[in-house]
Amino acid sequence: MSTITLLVKNGPLTEDDIAMIRRFADERSFDLAFYPGMRRDEANRYNLLDEPYFFDGAAALIGLERRAFLQRYKFDIAPTTDDRPFFFKWRALPELLQRPTMGGAALLDWGYPILVATLAQAAALGLVLILMPLWFSGGRPAAAAQAGRVALYFLAIGFAFLFIEIASIQRFILFLSHPLNAIAVVLCAFLVFAGIGSGLAPRLEARLAVWRKADRHVGTSTRSRVFRLRFAIPDALPVVIAAITFVVVLHLLLLPPLFRWLMPLPEPIKIVVSLALIAPLAVWMGMPFPLMLSRIAAQTPDLVPWAWSINGCASVVSAVAASLLAMNIGFAGVVMTAIDFYVLPARRVRRHGAPTSATEDNDAR
Repeated sequence: MSTITLLVKNGPLTEDDIAMIRRFADERSFDLAFYPGMRRDEANRYNLLDEPYFFDGAAALIGLERRAFLQRYKFDIAPTTDDRPFFFKWRALPELLQRPTMGGAALLDWGYPILVATLAQAAALGLVLILMPLWFSGGRPAAAAQAGRVALYFLAIGFAFLFIEIASIQRFILFLSHPLNAIAVVLCAFLVFAGIGSGLAPRLEARLAVWRKADRHVGTSTRSRVFRLRFAIPDALPVVIAAITFVVVLHLLLLPPLFRWLMPLPEPIKIVVSLALIAPLAVWMGMPFPLMLSRIAAQTPDLVPWAWSINGCASVVSAVAASLLAMNIGFAGVVMTAIDFYVLPARRVRRHGAPTSATEDNDAR
């Protein structure tokens, strides 16, 4: 009952092949599930089920009822892709929850409901850890004025970073041949190069501030000539978000054909290639956190520890949320959702008055 043998031939099964298979199965009381030209009454003869489910399923999958059969089946058995290698269907959840009292619970997949329960626990605990500092702070007006924007920003970039990181792990599994290899290489690359990006963020912000300051001191005779230049020297944060978006789109478009081309390379070379591919993205992804943290430290330093904790909570919750989201929209969808998490909070912060950088504060003074 727990063994199925699948016979595959490079070419059509002949009548002699089928006769040999039938004879072999009859001698051992094996049930045949399906072969070309098989009748329904030939199935389900020894290990009896209520109906010849295997025959009916195989006939439906190669016949006109394929689409309807895939839609009503309890699992998603349509051909999977590297972007969405999942089988669970949410509409099977009510039956799954009833099975402990009906029997047969082990026949269904409990992995995804456990992920949902994990997400609920992590989110509840994270919410407590985020709100408790505000309650103990006594609602100081200096901190409360920016608390909402700070929470939104650091929650969003925490989710965005982990979404891209987890999707990248899945993407590099095929290229690096094993999940353990992908986890080790991708995590190492993101942590190291994001750290480098965090160190470079103040330099980028200072350089852009110098250019803006020089533009402000341009003489009136040349003001019309450099009017467009003023809009080409934006704040550091939108530059970083635009760079992240650009590199992510390049990854989505170029990595699949690039992996197919480089797949025959030896494993050590593929590791080096992986590090080189991740480095540009990770460097830019390391910048949004320190850019905003330095501005908060300059204006409301009491919010700095809170911002750290919010980002940490978001990182824990997003690790589970990314897997659940990928079940429904695929890993490419998870990456595009991460871009939204980067873009929307940054626009909201700028629209409602983001804290200025320390360099800009000094210029204003």
